[in-house]
Amino acid sequence: PMGWLKCNVDVGVFSSHDSFSFGGVIRDSGGAFVAAKCQRFPGLFHPCDAEALAVREALSWMKILQLSKVILEIDCLNVYSTLITQTPNPNGFGLIIEDCQELVKLVREARFSFVRRSGNVAAHTIARVGGSMSGPGEWRFVPPPWLCPMLTIS
Repeated sequence: PMGWLKCNVDVGVFSSHDSFSFGGVIRDSGGAFVAAKCQRFPGLFHPCDAEALAVREALSWMKILQLSKVILEIDCLNVYSTLITQTPNPNGFGLIIEDCQELVKLVREARFSFVRRSGNVAAHTIARVGGSMSGPGEWRFVPPPWLCPMLTIS
């Protein structure tokens, strides 16, 4: 919707390196690039846990950037369903979801949307790149050249 931002979120899992990487791409309501971020984290996680951790990272990033009216698009149906139904889970996955729900309260007007993987190409690309970077990467206003072709796809 007009006046809202969209943040595509994805994760890359690198079992050979015992790590995972978060990737997020923010665009305005007209589809113009606003920002992108990626970061690698140590540890092997179940893919759903890693996806939930990526959502938590994206929400934390939204809070730091002081953004509001953000729709977070994710391609993991299990994480999406759990976030919107807010069903309690007393395990590690549930605790990550609880963190996400607390961060949503701090990001004014944040919503979740499920998108097929084919609609999440830019976030997937930046998550994969994050796995090979030595530190976090963040771009504002101007996307990195290697991301530009993906921004027209998703």
